[in-house]
Amino acid sequence: MRVVIGIIIVVVAFGVIYWLIQRQRGWAKIRTDLKMAGDVQILDMKVGNGKNFIAFARQLTAPGKIIGVVANEKQEQKIRSAIKEAAVADRAKVVLTDITNLAFADHRFDYVIITGLHQVKPAITRGRVLQEAMRVLTAHGTLVIADSGNMQRYEQLLSYYGLKNIQVKRISGHQVLMAKRN
Repeated sequence: MRVVIGIIIVVVAFGVIYWLIQRQRGWAKIRTDLKMAGDVQILDMKVGNGKNFIAFARQLTAPGKIIGVVANEKQEQKIRSAIKEAAVADRAKVVLTDITNLAFADHRFDYVIITGLHQVKPAITRGRVLQEAMRVLTAHGTLVIADSGNMQRYEQLLSYYGLKNIQVKRISGHQVLMAKRN
C-alpha cells in the first residue's frame, strides 16, 4: 500500500511540475507575442504571486513601467520585496486599490493584464472590472485576459466596447484572450 501511495505522490508531483513549466513557457510566449518592451506602460490588475509581474518588468526599460494592483497589505509587502530582490524598482510599482474603481487617469496604459477574472464575485462585477480596464487602456492599447473560462462572455463584452482582433489561445489549462483596441 505504501508503494502505491508513493507512486501516486510522485506522479502528482511530476504533473504539477510539468503544469508549472508549461504555464511559464506559455506566459513567456505571450510576453514575446505582445512585444511588451521598451517604454510602454502596463497595468497588471491582479498581480497574484508576482512571477509574471516581475517577468514583465524585466522586459521594460525606464521610463517604461508596470503597475500591479494587489488585494491587501500582506500581498503588497510580498510584491514590494520581490520588486526589490529582482532589482526592477525603476520599472515596477505596486498599488493597493480596488479593481472596480481604479485610481488611474483615463487612457494611461498601453497594455492591461487581468488574470483569474473568474475569481471576481459576483459575476456582474467582472463586467465592471472590464469597464475599468477599458477606461485606462490607451486608444491603441491591448487587453490581455488569462482565465479558466468565460471567454465567450468576455469576447461579447469586449466587442461591445469596440475592441478588435480578439484572439483566444489555450495555455496550460487556461485560456488567454488578447484584444487590441484599434
